[in-house]
This record gives sequence, structure tokens and C-alpha cells, in this order.
Amino acid sequence: MRLFALFGTVLLVAMGCGPSGEATPAGWVAIDLDRSNPERLLRYYFGAYASAEGTDPFATGLLVDQDGVFYLQTDSLAARHPALAPQLDAATADGTLDWEELAAFLQATYYEARALPATREALYTTLGFHPDDPAWFVVEIDGVMTTARRRVFVPKSALRAALTQFRAKDERLHYPQGTAFIGEHWADGALAETTLMWKRADDFWDFAVYDADGQWAEATTTPPRPLKSPTQCVGCHFGSRAFEPEKSFPGEARPGPHGPRTLHIPDAWRHADLVAFFDEHRKRSDTILGLYNTLFTAQLLTDRAAGRLGPEDTALLEALGL
Repeated sequence: MRLFALFGTVLLVAMGCGPSGEATPAGWVAIDLDRSNPERLLRYYFGAYASAEGTDPFATGLLVDQDGVFYLQTDSLAARHPALAPQLDAATADGTLDWEELAAFLQATYYEARALPATREALYTTLGFHPDDPAWFVVEIDGVMTTARRRVFVPKSALRAALTQFRAKDERLHYPQGTAFIGEHWADGALAETTLMWKRADDFWDFAVYDADGQWAEATTTPPRPLKSPTQCVGCHFGSRAFEPEKSFPGEARPGPHGPRTLHIPDAWRHADLVAFFDEHRKRSDTILGLYNTLFTAQLLTDRAAGRLGPEDTALLEALGL
């Protein structure tokens, strides 16, 4: 009997134990993030590692859910990304993966694992982007994310696609795979950094930051505080808090503790009916925080009133009942 008990103890030690105290199979690492909605976070983060396009990590077997207890199959991750083995070993050395360990792993490996363009120049070439290209809609903002003036660009084709599907998507705005939001942060007349949101095939977004020299950066640098990418991006985008100046729009927001909070747009675009129609910032459809479709549609209405709207956009407004 004593020999049997000793054997059982050795077996449990070899297998490890998960957060619930259950034995963990060999090659599995228990995940204990201590975060709200951990399943959504895990689908986002590990979906980025599951395939080049982004896919469900549970469907591929990269992650396992056993009655609400989550596990990472480390051999599966190492097979997909063998170059990341040292960081993976360091993150899971104690047999579990908590938030601090996962965050350190993500910060060290995310950009490379996603094969994101390593420079701003390469990114712009890949996306076919130029700041003066009329195919991209631009919104200029002073707000809470940074004291820098932000110029955020999104393809007009992606905005039109989201508007076309608005009714079919339960009156929510969803963007097609491959949509990119590019944020240029300007301070003292110079481009201080560039941020990126780029939509994956699994409907989540990749986040990235490029520094003033156009190189990968772990975090933003402009005041009031650095924000790490990708680990501190999803907190705001997955949350429900309203931010200025979008929260007060179409009214003007008061200046905040770090400076002005305003959308630099024509007065004709401050369209209260459209704000109510889309409810874009509060709904946070597709985890997008801005008012890009609201403002783009306001521009279309302005152009229609001036008699300069093309037939495609005229039909789009009519389909929306506007």
C-alpha cells in the first residue's frame, strides 16, 4: 500500500497540477490569467499563433478547455513556431502560465510570430498606403490615448463594406479581413510614432507600434504614458468605457488633464442624427473605438447635399435609409 501511494505521488508530480488541483497531462501547461473573460483573451492572443491568417486556437488543438480550465499544448505551439522555444520554455518553466508570464512571452514574440512588416516603410508598401491617397479616409484627433495629434487612416473601401453589411450584422459595423487602421502620432511638427490595427481572418486585430525611425517598438512613447503592444491595446478595445472626444460627440469635449480632446472635422460632420443612428463608439462593434463610419457617412451626406456624390455612394445611403 505504501509503495502504491508513493507511485501515485511520483506520477502526479511528473504530470503537474492545474489551477483546480487536477493532474495536468504531459505536454500541457495550465493557464490561470486571473482576468475577466479569459477565454476571449486566449482566443485573441493564441489565435495569432495558431496560423498565419489567425484562427481559433481551440479548434486547432493549440488550447484545450476542460470544464472551464484552460491548457496550452506547448508541443503544438513549439511545432508552429520553433524559434520561440526559449521564450516559451521561460514562460512555462513552473508548469503554469499566469498573466505576467504570458504578457512577457507576447511582448517578446508577437511581432515576429505574426510576421508583421518590420519597418513602417515595409508596412506602407504592403498596404499600398500613402497619407495623400484619396482612397484612405482620415480623421484628425486630439484625445486621451496620447498628447500627440493623431491622424488615423482607414480605407474607404473598408468603410463602405462595413456600411453595406450594417443591417445584416444586426446594425453593427464590422470590417472585412485585411482592413488596416494606421495612426500617425505627431508631436512638435514631427512624426513621433505610428500605430497599426490590422484585421485577421478570425475577426480579431493585430496591433503594432513603429517608432520615430519607423522600426518595431514594444510600446508607444508619447505622453501621458507608454502603452505596450499588443498587451495593453486590448484592454481599451475589449472594454466598455467611453472615451473623449467620442463620448461627447457631436458636442465638444472639455480639455482633459493632458490637453485638448477634440475631433478636427468640418462642422457639417457633427451630425447628431448619425451619432444616434450608428451609436458607433458605445457599441464598440468590431472592437473599434472611433467614429469613422459616422464621420464618413456625414461626409457622404454633405457631398450629396452639394450635388457631388457619385451613384455608388448615393445607393449606399439609400440602402441605409439615410
